[in-house]
Amino acid sequence: MLEHANRPVGVSYAAKITAFRRKLILESYHHGLVLDLCCGTGDFLVDIAPQVQKGIGVDFSQELVDIALSRARNQANVFFCVGNARTIPLRTESVALLFSFSSLYYIPRVENVVTECARVLEKTGTAILEFGILHSLNTIVCKSYPDLAVPCHVSLSAACRMVEGAGLTIVDDFAFQFLPLWGRKPRWLRPLLHPYWTRLLSLETRNGDMLDQRVSSSRLLRKFAFRHIMVCKKVCSEN
Repeated sequence: MLEHANRPVGVSYAAKITAFRRKLILESYHHGLVLDLCCGTGDFLVDIAPQVQKGIGVDFSQELVDIALSRARNQANVFFCVGNARTIPLRTESVALLFSFSSLYYIPRVENVVTECARVLEKTGTAILEFGILHSLNTIVCKSYPDLAVPCHVSLSAACRMVEGAGLTIVDDFAFQFLPLWGRKPRWLRPLLHPYWTRLLSLETRNGDMLDQRVSSSRLLRKFAFRHIMVCKKVCSEN
């Protein structure tokens, strides 16, 4: 799973957003097969294995899949394989819950991936998809590091259109990372790149959310927040 350039620095922040994703997965799971798309080394799927009936992780990297298989060798209900996110190697309507974190914003023509996600979902299935938003300060920072993986960020409106166009309904949209929270370039953004902001935004509010989520989800700032984690339900067409 490629994360480097877009990864928030600071153990506390990283741990909290990981815990948020895990909680979202388990709250959305009710039965059946779980798919971790672009699974990397399988961190999430190995972690939740005791709570699910069956899970499969798909990633384009054989090296990462081998690591995931090694980590899951004691989990009989979890399997990992190499595959293309645009042609997911699973049957139509075979997946109850699908999630993909920190990866879709590295894939060109990501709308094809979203369409595939909708294809493999059961008629009542749920997809948790994390998009990287184009009109964000994080995109500006990424462009200052051309030696890193090429970002494929999309506008928030484009992300919503591709999800709905694939036959999915957005149930929830959680926004994070209004500030980049990493990097040292460009120079004019340095006041907003100081590690102080990561520590501040990782603080918990009264209801347990990170301050980052509260700020990034505000009406004024949400369309400029980089990370949008959308919980989507498959639309059942009537015969």
